[in-house]
Amino acid sequence: MICKLNGLQSQVLVHEEPLHRPVFQNNEIRILNVLIPPGDTSQYHIHHTPSLFIFFTSTITGSQLQGKPALPGKSTAGHILFENLAPPQTRVHRVWNDDKDTFHVMDIELLFTETEFVQKPLTLNDLKLEADTTWIRAYRLTLSKGKDFMLRDRKHPFILISLNDSKIQTKQNGNTQYQTLKPGSFIDIKRSQSFSIKNTNDNTVQFVLLEMPVQ
Repeated sequence: MICKLNGLQSQVLVHEEPLHRPVFQNNEIRILNVLIPPGDTSQYHIHHTPSLFIFFTSTITGSQLQGKPALPGKSTAGHILFENLAPPQTRVHRVWNDDKDTFHVMDIELLFTETEFVQKPLTLNDLKLEADTTWIRAYRLTLSKGKDFMLRDRKHPFILISLNDSKIQTKQNGNTQYQTLKPGSFIDIKRSQSFSIKNTNDNTVQFVLLEMPVQ
């Protein structure tokens, strides 16, 4: 990887760009929480891994590939996008916020090179498969008031990410917790752990459930 990126070493890697803040990392993924205030612009930065993007705001934006014209854009809250940005698809660009509110997106870098899903995708009520790739599966979980959802007998690790403000009850390996989540809040679910979540809000809430392959 170092050899392939030698020509780009004058640029900052995405996880070192000040507006892309690392909030979680293990051997499989690195989660970057991206918050760009109105009128602000990121530095030029390099995306060089397969990545999943989760958008939390509907925001008028702009972006520019290095050496190319600037382009307008608009994010849509709740949109989930996978891109294989490993070489030779590496991207060097900058992004700005042309709106009146903060632009919020999560960039999930997929760090492993060898992958293997040993189980088929989940087919459960309230769950919709949004992305099924070699590196990651992403599901949209929609829970109405009082509804619950359970994971059991899964050999893969998961991460649950809140798309909305929500109040939930979780049970993980027998431990019960009541939590208030913000958009971008996440829960790490280890492989082979039992896990359930219940929506204690008065309204419907949504989450993104990420499933990683076994290493």
